[in-house]
Amino acid sequence: MGTRKIEISDDVFETAQRTAAMDNIDVNTFLEGLVRRHAEYVATLEDMASGSLRFSLDDYEMQRDPDESDEDYKLRLQLFQ
Repeated sequence: MGTRKIEISDDVFETAQRTAAMDNIDVNTFLEGLVRRHAEYVATLEDMASGSLRFSLDDYEMQRDPDESDEDYKLRLQLFQ
């Protein structure tokens, strides 16, 4: 894996340096992790916008209350259908 040099302003570098020191890591490790996490965040937002991350109740089974009748269970289940 190669390395690249980038230019950032002094105040951003100082902020990165302080933050990395609080986390007991070096600035390079901090910035690499920050970029990776942000890239994952952006990719997740794109997935959500495209609809590829869909929530489905088919993946879940509703638990029954111990004293719940069949009729009450069916009524409650209909709320999610």
